[in-house]
Amino acid sequence: MVVPGPAGSEALYTTAKEAAGALGVSIPTLYAYVSRGLIRSQGVPGSRNRRYWKVDIERLKGRRIPDEQHERPPVPGEESRGPVGETKITLLTQRGLYYRGRDVAELAETETFESVAALLWEADPGTVFGRSLPAAPPSYPRLRRSLAELTVLEQAMALFPLIERANPRSYDLSKVGFARTGADLSRWFAAILVGANGPSAAPVHEFIAESLGAPQGFADIIRRLLIVCADHEFDPTTYAVRATANAGVTPYYAVVTGIIASRGQRLQSGRIEAAARLLEEIVSTPDPRDSIVARFRNGEQLVGFGSPVHDKKDPRAAIVMDALTKRFGDDIELKRLHRAADTAAEISGALMDFILPALFVGRKLGLKGQELAVASLGRMAGWIAHASEQYHGHPMIRPRARYTGPLPP
Repeated sequence: MVVPGPAGSEALYTTAKEAAGALGVSIPTLYAYVSRGLIRSQGVPGSRNRRYWKVDIERLKGRRIPDEQHERPPVPGEESRGPVGETKITLLTQRGLYYRGRDVAELAETETFESVAALLWEADPGTVFGRSLPAAPPSYPRLRRSLAELTVLEQAMALFPLIERANPRSYDLSKVGFARTGADLSRWFAAILVGANGPSAAPVHEFIAESLGAPQGFADIIRRLLIVCADHEFDPTTYAVRATANAGVTPYYAVVTGIIASRGQRLQSGRIEAAARLLEEIVSTPDPRDSIVARFRNGEQLVGFGSPVHDKKDPRAAIVMDALTKRFGDDIELKRLHRAADTAAEISGALMDFILPALFVGRKLGLKGQELAVASLGRMAGWIAHASEQYHGHPMIRPRARYTGPLPP
């Protein structure tokens, strides 16, 4: 029997007896693992029982548990994935995504981008997203015109150091200072995104929708997109952000680091371009099934379908697609995207990844060639959260290298 709990928790937790049985250990040994931080648990409301996190139990199955003076056993596959860090921000499971223990699907239904960003930053949204707006550099209007040929992210990399300098409170690296600068940065990036002369105190999703002339009801799609893409645990961009935050940089430079990492050729540039080409084919042809079938027939990789992390459809993709369908179900391009997704699932079982609906939203906003710019704004909230956690929660790290080259004579 699974310990009762909040809706959906039955799939995530198990009883002490079941946990001990799965590991082949006694109940006292299970408690010892919990006390050593190897297994997470929580109390069951209304009783003295506790329930145990299934993911931790699955990770420990069949592994030799080291003595207490040694580190925790590695998760299978960690050795090839690189170093593992600790975080209290995002929990990434095969069933869903959680920000500080809260289901992202539920947050997307009820919250604003501002309230979710504040949740990630452990701040009060009313305090950090106040009516006071960050200052503009005196040269901003002239610079904005001269940078017009650059992409939105390239403009941000050029302008953020000047915006930081125009707002001395950006150098306040306290937790509340980090959050306050995070709010300023978010509003500034939204202004750069839409080509405005300065930031706005309006809710970010409404400001973007109005500035870009989005269809009625599209602001809600933007809001959901910003929330679901805010963080996805320790991807390479987050790792880069935390590395610079370790040295004590401001949120502006932490985000610039994330932007630089996101442009790496080994990371996503080829994937984004391939997914954008596939999306263009899908929404531009009367029968999008042809594009999917042709790729399978030729043995090509079907970019944008099949998540490497989630065992079912990427929950972020599901949230955005469901919202689009409810509000714009008659849109011919959206119908073609659904038809393509059904074809991919029918042929191989591969389900839609988040990148396709994120690109689709950007395309509908007229961001040709920069379709992921809106999603990038959401991502910055996660980067700032990780930068703050790294700076405030860990001492400065000086990693050591294990030399593998030729030895000196």
